[in-house]
Amino acid sequence: MTAHCVPWPRFDRRALLLLLDDQHRVLLCGGCCGSWTVPQVRIDTGADFVGAATGFLADRFGMRDPRFGSGYGLRQSRLGDSWEFERTTASRVLIVRVSDEESAVIEQASATHALLGLDELRRRRREIYPEGVVALATGYAEGLIPDGPISLS
Repeated sequence: MTAHCVPWPRFDRRALLLLLDDQHRVLLCGGCCGSWTVPQVRIDTGADFVGAATGFLADRFGMRDPRFGSGYGLRQSRLGDSWEFERTTASRVLIVRVSDEESAVIEQASATHALLGLDELRRRRREIYPEGVVALATGYAEGLIPDGPISLS
């Protein structure tokens, strides 16, 4: 068995941010990897998911008082699943409600950001990482997702 060097601090947890605007469009980032993903924040072991996400949203998008949805997704990777790490990662997909004005400002801030409606999300679901985020977004927007955690594994 090979021991792997893990740099400190261990960013083995992530908050994936599903920004959903009033028109039920989701903000996606497409600047790397040749695919689309939701904004992500790496979280140090022991840090609070919502607190880290709130800080990221303020720093990156200027959102000072994000409105988090009550539903959220949980995902635990297996060893070898991730191209970034050779260890498991725990992720929480947090739903953040944003106004149309906020989403327009965010989209205009970078050419690598796009807002996709529910139908477009469904059509392009195989291009969007992580798997399961499209089902969570569409289910939440259509009122099909209950409060509390949903497994995305």
